[in-house]
Amino acid sequence: SLAARKGVRMKQKYTITIADVALNVICEESPEAVESLVGIVDRHMREINTKSSRCSKTEAALLCALDYCADKVKMQRKAKKLEALVAQQSIEIEELNAEIAALKTKLAN
Repeated sequence: SLAARKGVRMKQKYTITIADVALNVICEESPEAVESLVGIVDRHMREINTKSSRCSKTEAALLCALDYCADKVKMQRKAKKLEALVAQQSIEIEELNAEIAALKTKLAN
């Protein structure tokens, strides 16, 4: 199809199972990406349940969501710092390029 040729992913329906709970989801991810994500979340929920045997699946899901949200916020902060660093270094590179150009002009004269 035209969408496939342009690299646009169409939404697909998947039936996934996380911690023995089956869910139907619709997303644009590839089957491999969905399987990978499901595996990560399933393992994390099972780790939570292993550490606290009295933890319900709902509580484990909420703790898992909190963990991933905390990671996301931490990564967003890190990305913001890195973006600021890149912007600063870009300015410094422009200044150095201008200085190099000026020195080349002096040498040519």
